[in-house]
Parts: sequence; structure tokens; C-alpha cells
Amino acid sequence: MAAQKDNETEWKRIQTKTFTRWCNEHLKVQHIEIEDLSTAFCDGVKLIILLEVLSGKSIGKYNKVPKRPVQKMENVSKALEFIMKAEKIKLVNIGTGDIVTPNLKLILGLVWTLILHYQISHGFQIDGSNSPRHGGHSGHSAKQALLDYIRDKLPNKTIKNLTTDWNDGILIASLVDAHAPGLCTEAEAMDPENALENASLAMTLAQDWLGIAQDMVNPKVDELSMMTYLSQFLDAKLKPGAPLKPRVDPTNVVVYGPGVEENGFEGVPEKAVFTVDITGAGSGAVSAHCTGPNGPVTVDIEDNHDQTYTCTYIPQGPGVHTINVQFNSKPVKDSPFKVNISAGFDASKVKVTGPGLLGGCVREPLNLIIDSGGAGQGSMNIVIDGPEATTTTDTLDDGTNSLVIVASEVGECSVQVEYGGQPVPGSPFLIPVCDPSRVRVLGAGAKGEGVILGELAEVLVDMTDSGVGLLEVGVTLPNGKLETLKMTPADQPNVLKGSYRPSAPGVYKVNVQLAKAHVLSSRVHVAQRVHISGSKVAYVDVDNIIDVHAADGDMGAEFQFKGRPGLKGVDCNFERKSADHKIVHYTPHHVGTLLVTVQCSYTALQHEVRCLDPSKVAVSEGICSAIAEMQQTFVVDTSLAGPGKVDIQITDPTGRPLHAYVVDSEDASGVYSVTYTPPAITTPLSAPPICKVEISFEGKAIQNSPFEVQVSSPGNVKGYGTGLEKAIAMEPISFTVDASQAGDGALNLTIEGPEECNIDCKANGDHIYCVSYVPPLAGTYSVNIKFADVHIPGSPFLVACSRAPPDASKCHAVMEADNQAIMVDAKNAGGTGALEVGVWGAQVPARYVTVEHNGDYTFNVSYEIPEPGETEISIKWHGQHIKGSPFKVVTE
Repeated sequence: MAAQKDNETEWKRIQTKTFTRWCNEHLKVQHIEIEDLSTAFCDGVKLIILLEVLSGKSIGKYNKVPKRPVQKMENVSKALEFIMKAEKIKLVNIGTGDIVTPNLKLILGLVWTLILHYQISHGFQIDGSNSPRHGGHSGHSAKQALLDYIRDKLPNKTIKNLTTDWNDGILIASLVDAHAPGLCTEAEAMDPENALENASLAMTLAQDWLGIAQDMVNPKVDELSMMTYLSQFLDAKLKPGAPLKPRVDPTNVVVYGPGVEENGFEGVPEKAVFTVDITGAGSGAVSAHCTGPNGPVTVDIEDNHDQTYTCTYIPQGPGVHTINVQFNSKPVKDSPFKVNISAGFDASKVKVTGPGLLGGCVREPLNLIIDSGGAGQGSMNIVIDGPEATTTTDTLDDGTNSLVIVASEVGECSVQVEYGGQPVPGSPFLIPVCDPSRVRVLGAGAKGEGVILGELAEVLVDMTDSGVGLLEVGVTLPNGKLETLKMTPADQPNVLKGSYRPSAPGVYKVNVQLAKAHVLSSRVHVAQRVHISGSKVAYVDVDNIIDVHAADGDMGAEFQFKGRPGLKGVDCNFERKSADHKIVHYTPHHVGTLLVTVQCSYTALQHEVRCLDPSKVAVSEGICSAIAEMQQTFVVDTSLAGPGKVDIQITDPTGRPLHAYVVDSEDASGVYSVTYTPPAITTPLSAPPICKVEISFEGKAIQNSPFEVQVSSPGNVKGYGTGLEKAIAMEPISFTVDASQAGDGALNLTIEGPEECNIDCKANGDHIYCVSYVPPLAGTYSVNIKFADVHIPGSPFLVACSRAPPDASKCHAVMEADNQAIMVDAKNAGGTGALEVGVWGAQVPARYVTVEHNGDYTFNVSYEIPEPGETEISIKWHGQHIKGSPFKVVTE
């Protein structure tokens, strides 16, 4: 609340000062001055005079020297009535008593209403009926009109409000200079940190030469005070003799020349020159500074006496030179200038590449790439001669330049590329342009007329009308391989020829392209005269058959069996069925690839066979057992069985298929890793759970397939009984293991603890076992129960074993030979170790007695008897004499 009251006091003080000055500015024509605004209008006289000055009208008769309160009230009422009725100004919440008995806040509101009506609204021809809220904002139309007026005067300034934007004095100075050009040229160079100095200079000039009453600079200035002050500019007139100065505008300075161009030089020049033109910028000093790659560079400035200046500097070498140009200490437009000076250029390092160099087709783009990277800075010039063509150039993201040529006629394009005025390597480039639609393809090899198996088939390509270009002729053989024909000149000009020899029956696809464009695709059918049929797979040590048929009845065939490296021995014989039919019987004895060749009088036919031996497929031993719900892996090795495919099918105990992941080895040697997961075993069991694994090699089951996999389920095994919970040392304890619902599997039992235990396991039938053991010592024992080498649920079981109740009769004592010590063994005596030793005898029965516990319930009792005679040594375990106690010792 205190801060709010302070703020209200501050704006009242500012408004009182501003409004008092405004009233005095108008009352001075009557030689009247107000000192205290709060009491100045209490008798109504000065208020009536102010209204008559503002309105230019007479209010009429009033008490000019009022002495009694009633006379003062009459004057004030007459003034308020004039405002509301004669001037039609709306007043809100103010009456005669608020002025006679002064209320400063309401009097400030009254004065603001007069300012708004007679100065601001009249200046903009606005109906001033909007009345302000005391201490707040004025009517929107007057404020907006004043803002619009100022923004028109200062188009290059950003003006958001009528308060804080004006605190640094720069806007006031700019408005003074805009109202009277040249009166306050310092506005552009003012520092916002010097707010008081800026505002004082601007307001003094405004008061002296524009007749605008000077006001104060205050960071808490309110909007009404600022509007009052700024509205005085509406009718302000410049007085004669004002000290107007020529305006200076650095933005009108023009700087040009190679010395300030970004890429002004190719190579380092002896000197760099640029010009500064200040025409239209006013009078002022020109300065220029240059910073090169190695530091400052001197700039010589010569005045040409025509408002231009010639500036010269000597570049330090290759690199960026930064030029700062200022006019009257202000940067000119576009300053600073970045000038990139290259180290020169080498046209021989420019590379021209692209598929377009090989030629192309009419109306299709020829794409070239021009790479000047590493050639330095140089200008690129491209000239194209030849057929009519359009060109497009562009700079790519990697800095290279693309050149696209589209020719509309057949012919040869000559592309000349120069860099820095020098031809680049390979220029001019001669690029053929052709029209594939005008190519003629002839010959039996292309048309498919009379092509005979084993004989040459010719292809002719006539390019007389199409123009030359990159010609490609290929033949796709029946086996899918592509054979490219070598084309050589024929007898006729512009005609090329090539040929191919069909070696196997089937379809030969002839494809012709000119400049990568399609010309011809034809299918040539070559009939088969000898036919071989037979399986592509043969089995070792088994009779295999190949049929050979000849279409013309003349077999004339020789048979050859050739094996790949490592393949040995093939038994074969021939059976002639007819003149055009033979059967070949053959028996390979080793795995591998066998190539059967039938050599006829005019051709050679080949039949490739893979020789396999499924009996050589090996399976890892782990295939025959598995754990339910656990990933199982086994290996199938076909590396010795030949080049064939393996197929694996796995079913669960119910016959449903299981997914198997089969992965070949990295070297594709035929060793496969097979992974699958047997499902959980459903209980109760009606039969042993068995999965089946069927393995076939190239369609034949391997030896022992299908494999029966015994599935064990350790999760179905239950262990229970006291022997898995707690025990007493040296007392037998037992527990039960029920594996009746776990399938086949080995039961494995181990007990780990303070000392080894003997385990006795007896089968009760139906896979239920009774297990007993005797823990020799107290402590914690870990009982491990595994089924199929997997822990059953709860295993390992932690069993806490305590000692038996004390039994002194089970303690054993042994006296040492020198009668100076006794060893007591209480391991099997139960209890917790309360051993008592007493000595009776001579006057001094013993010099000392010590009892040392060895940590395993054995004790060393040592003593020294200093006097001769008979001494009794009593040893008790939990208060009871141990066997042999008391012991008698005779000392001589």
C-alpha cells in the first residue's frame, strides 16, 4: 500500500508541474501566472480568465474580486456551467465544492479535460467528449491521433507508447528535428545512456525556437503529461533566426568499386580501389578502415572535390579483407564490406565429367558436371556450337556446377569451357546427338529368321539417318547371361555389324540401344535338336538315370563325366533304346557336383548333377533330450553329405508343430544350428512327454529320423519335508522328492554345509524318492535338488541345523603324555559349549588353568601344578561330569 501511495504522489507531482506550465503558457497573454494549481482556481477568477483565453469567448459578468465564500462559489459555478453548456464539454465527478475546497486530483482531471478539448482534439478535429480517468489514460481517439501524428513525423522510429519510449530524450530530439529540419541534427548520434542531456538539449531547442514550453525528463512520467507536452508540436511555428544545420544521412552514401565487391579479384592485385559518393548525404567526414587476414591495412582516401572520394589499399594476400566505411563516424549503408581475394586460378585443375560427354538423344538432357574445386577463383565461360539447343546452369550443394544441354536436332555439339579466360582440359568437348527412332536394325540374328543352333547369327545396325552415338547391342542367352556383341564397321557407311552363335536351344533376347535409349527388343527362338532330361540330384552308391533324345534320329553322341575338384569315380553304362533315344545309367561314389557332357556332331549339351549322400548327415548328441520351456539347440552337419538343402520339422508331445530357427554357419559350409523351445508339460501325465524331430536332406530322411526327444520338466518336480526346513546335528532327517509329473530325467542331490553329509536316496516307485541325511555339525546346510541338471522350484533349500541337547557322556577326553594338558572333544555331545574345569589338591593346586576353544567344539585344557602330590581335575559339560572326570594327576 505504501508503494502504491508513493506512485500516486509521484504522478500527481508530475502532472501538477506539467498542467501548471500549460495553464501559465495560455494565461501569460493576460499577464497572469499560477503558482499553486491546487488553490489557483478556488475563487473562480483565474479559471474564468483561462476559459475566456482558450475559447476566445466572454463568459459574462462575474465577481472579479470575490471576498465572501458565496461569491467564490458563484464564480466557480459560472465557469463549470460555461464548460458544460456553452462549450459542450462533458465533466465527470467534479463539482463547485471540489474546486473551492480544493481537491487536487479532480482539479488535475478538469485541466486535462481542457487540454484534451482545446489543444489535442482541436488539433486533430476530434470530438473531445472523451474524458480521462484521473491518473490514467485518455480517450482512445485523441491518444491514437497523437501517436499517428508522431509516427508520420518519425517513420523510421519504433514508437509503442507515450511514456517510457521517451525517457532517453532521443525521440523528443528526433521530433524537434523532424518538425524543424536541421534544428536538432544531433538526434541521430545521441547515446541513450545520456537521457537527461539529450532531453535537455531537445526541450531547450523546442522552447527557444518552436515556443514549446520546456518540461522535465522523468522515468515515471505519466501518459497525460507526455500528451500535454507533445501536443504543443501541433501548432508550433519555427521562429526566425533559428540555428538550422544541414542534415547528415549516412544511409545515402554510396560505396562502389572492385575494392569492396565480395568477389572483386581473381588473384592478389597490386592495389584495390573503391569510390565513396556522399552526394545527397550532406556534408561530413569520410573515413575508411581495412582489416586483412594478418591485421590492419592502411586505406588512402583522396577527395575528388565533387562529393566523391577515391579510396585505395594494398591487399595483404589471399583471404578476406573487411572494409569499414563511415560518414560522420556512422557506418554507411552495407558497411562493413567483405572482400574475398583469391590466390589466383589454374584452369588445368577444372574437371568436366558426366554422362552427357558420351552423347545423348534429341530432346533429352545431356548432363555435365564442372568441378572447379582446387582451381582457385576464376570466372566460368561456356560457349556451345552445333545443333540448336537450350542450356541450363546451376550451382550444386557441393560447390560444383551443373550444365544441362537439350538439343532439338541431330548433330555434334561443341562445348567450349573456359576458366579465367583459359580453356579447361578437354575443351572443346564434341558431344554427338542422335535420334534413336531413326535407327534401322537388320540381320537374321535380330529378326529371328533361320537362326540355327551352333551357327553364327548376324545383327546389322544402320545409323545413316539417326546420327552417331554410343551403340550397345546385347544378347540375353536362355540361361539368363548377357552377351555383349562387338560391333565393327560393315561394307556400307554408317552401318555396324556383330554376331553371336547359339549354343543351346531356347529364346535369345536381342536388345539394341543408342545413347542409352531403346531401339529394338526382339526374341529369337532357337530349336533344340538334342534333349537331355533327368534329375538334377543323384545319390551316392545308387543307380541314377539320364535320358538323351535326338530330334533327327542321328545321335552321334559321346558322353563325358567330369566332376568338380575332389569328386572321384563314377560307374556308368549306356542303354540304347532306339536311334534317337539313349539311357545313361551312372553311379557316383562320392559327394560333389557332376557335369555330364553329351557331345554331338554339331553341339555339346551339359547336364549338371549334385551328388549327395544323406547317410553322411551328422546330428549332435543333444538332440535326444530337452527341458520344457527352455531354449534347446542342436547341430545338423551336412558338410560331408554334399551340396544340398536340409529340412527340419519338430512337433510337440501332442503332435502340434513347433517353430524351429535354422541358421547356417557364417562360411555357409552346411553346418546348421537349430533352436526350438518345447512347451510346458501338461499334468497329470498320461504318457512320457516326447517331441519328434524329423530331418530330411534334399527330400530324403536322414539316418535315425525321426528322432524322439525326451522332454523333462524340472518345474514340475516338488521337494517337501522337514529335511528341507530344519535339522538337529547328528540326528537323521529326511524329505521327499516327487518327480512323477516331470517326465524322464536324472535326479541329482548334493548337500553343502559345515561338514560333508552322507545322503541316502530311495526310490518309492512312480518317480517319488525318499531322501535322508545326518548333519554332523550345527550350521546352515544348502540342499541342492536338480532334475535333468536344472534346479527344481525352491532349490537350493537352506536348512538351519541346531545342536542336540547336551549329553556329557558323549564328550571324550584325552590326557597328554606329560600330564600337563587334556584335549576334550564335545562335537557329538550337544549343547552350546559350556565347559567347566576345576582343580583340587595341594596347598597350591595349580599355578594356572587355561581352556582354549578350537571353534569346532573341541577344547584344549592346559594347566601347571607347582607342588608334588595328587591333584584332581574336574571337567563338566553343561554341569555334568564328562566321562573319566574327575581326573587324578600325581606330581612327583
